[in-house]
Amino acid sequence: MSVGTYATLPLPPEFNMASYILDDNLAAGRGSRTAIYYRNETYTFHDICALTNRAGNVLKQIGVERENRVLVILNDSPEWVATWLGAIKIGAVATHAYSYLVAEDYGYFLNYVKPKAVVVDESTLETVRQGAKLSRCPVKFLVKGLSGAKLQKNEYSLDEMIRAASPSLEAEPTSKDDIACWNWSGGTTGKPKAVPHMHHDFAVAFESFQEIVHYNEQDVMLNVPKLFFHYAHDLGLNFPLRAGGSVILFPERTSPQIIFQLIKEHQPTLLLNVPTMMRAMLQVPGEEQADLSSIRINFSSGEALSEQLYNEWKTTFQGDVVEPIGSAEAYLGYIVNRPGQKVPGSVGKVAPFVEAKIVDDQGREVPRGKQGVLLIRADSVGTGYHLEHEKSKQTFLGNDWLNTGDIFRHDEDNNFFYIGRGGDLIKVSGVWISPFQIEAHLQTHEKIKECAVLGIQDQDGLTKTKAYIALQDGGAGSEALKKELVGFCKNTLGGHKYPRTIEFLAELPKTGQGKIDRLRLREKE
Repeated sequence: MSVGTYATLPLPPEFNMASYILDDNLAAGRGSRTAIYYRNETYTFHDICALTNRAGNVLKQIGVERENRVLVILNDSPEWVATWLGAIKIGAVATHAYSYLVAEDYGYFLNYVKPKAVVVDESTLETVRQGAKLSRCPVKFLVKGLSGAKLQKNEYSLDEMIRAASPSLEAEPTSKDDIACWNWSGGTTGKPKAVPHMHHDFAVAFESFQEIVHYNEQDVMLNVPKLFFHYAHDLGLNFPLRAGGSVILFPERTSPQIIFQLIKEHQPTLLLNVPTMMRAMLQVPGEEQADLSSIRINFSSGEALSEQLYNEWKTTFQGDVVEPIGSAEAYLGYIVNRPGQKVPGSVGKVAPFVEAKIVDDQGREVPRGKQGVLLIRADSVGTGYHLEHEKSKQTFLGNDWLNTGDIFRHDEDNNFFYIGRGGDLIKVSGVWISPFQIEAHLQTHEKIKECAVLGIQDQDGLTKTKAYIALQDGGAGSEALKKELVGFCKNTLGGHKYPRTIEFLAELPKTGQGKIDRLRLREKE
């Protein structure tokens, strides 16, 4: 029997996501409240609305029209917020890319997205220019940080044009069912795939999560992941802004030191985090850490949070840990543990407005306690993968049902327990093993910065677990350390749950979304 309740929101036919996030705050009298903290600057809701309006007018000025795509490749900044929401406000479709890619990756994004305009930082411009040479589609660049003779044909100074643009802009009268933005999926294998989402999808996602965490005007959000992650630009930016809260932005790459410093400066109430950074923050010497008592919720997503890491975090820093499990396909977090109600080993219960069921290979629901594939149904589920018709049919099942591809089980109290990705479970010596479980345990070792565990075939065609590990000190590892790590797994997980081979790497390869690129690791073999 399915769990949870599928529900829609009573939204008007004419609905614009950007206005819902920003303009509604002006109507609510919050114009003078701080919306963005950025370096030594603060932006009120009046300021960020005006900047967004200017950005929307700039996009229109260079020829962006309704339903055109705008690709944002910026480091975190108020301009990221303004150009992304400005595109949506004028009826265009906003999407984004990681700001640390190579030219080949940018060529892929430009060919795939076919944007009318790309918004890019000075620091990233040259690499994107090289990527544009691999693209078949002409594109106009809005460049933050450059002007004059340094700009080439079809390149425009974002700073100069924003200063000259009008701060007034009427929102395009979009339908709630118009496409507003693209999210990105496919993170760990192959090239990213875009999932188009409608304006109303955001409202469903926000209202669902709001019933659990209750964003409010006093909240100050600090993000560990960057805004090019769906997790960050919604849960960490658009959701708190919609509720009248404020957000701390910084352009630098994230480090524990930066996070602790910003906590000292701004006393945030919400921390959007990932397990890798949670581990890194715990490993900072106590005297260098910050007081986290202002933080009412630490969010953890993007990768699985082990029970051991959860317990260490709670012991060290206190406060609630909320672990939403969601996807680019669904837009929202469909399984979420409620503040103060964490069940050991469980990732939570079904979120509001969501229906879920666990099925076997034949699509039949399985009994409680049995594992199977999680299907969810929500009115925020996307329309499919752009240019991926066959893959879309496997994932988007109709009537708003989504095949998550994840293996779960649930108990009699409707607590859900994550097992692993459906295609990642491997049989070693006749026993089914989740590489995720081994990976999550290895990640708790003090010497490990990050790791990935895969099932790799040996010379006899037998599947064996192999761990790829980057160390905290960046070192090359040793045979003695390999033995130590094998014992570390065996002693806790059991005799068969350990990596049969270990390879140390200076750094693990990443996809365009900053996730570990498991396909590239497989190609090494």
